[in-house]
Amino acid sequence: MPRDMVGYLVVLAIAVLLPVGYVALGTGLPGWLSVVILLGTVGLLLGVSLRVCRMGTVVSVDGILRRGFLGDRMYAWSEIRDFHLHDNRGVTRVGPFDVTSRYVLTVYDHQHQRRRRTLFFLDERAFAGGTGRFLEEVQELVDFWQRRRG
Repeated sequence: MPRDMVGYLVVLAIAVLLPVGYVALGTGLPGWLSVVILLGTVGLLLGVSLRVCRMGTVVSVDGILRRGFLGDRMYAWSEIRDFHLHDNRGVTRVGPFDVTSRYVLTVYDHQHQRRRRTLFFLDERAFAGGTGRFLEEVQELVDFWQRRRG
């Protein structure tokens, strides 16, 4: 996961816990209810954080597993017709954080339908070497697909 995403989760946790903590502790609610509200909020934030940490792209001999927030989708090598790497020429920012990749990998399936699927955390932000190393990694992925499709 890119470092920006970890920072984004920390800022989100602080932004949620401060007002919830103020309401739970500063409004005269019974102590047990304040504890329940705070623990529930922490549990919810922890659950969201774990789901986000689980997101990603897994490349294996069977295909590409796209792990999303709400579910997973497996693309078998035989189902993938083509790849296209699109340069957005920019990123989406929330405050100081880049929350999207500059690049989007589009997957074409066998029904000739264009399915624009971003492969999570397969982006240039994760590579210390910059964009060049990322593009090499994508080319390695395409080469692997060409060898594995049947």
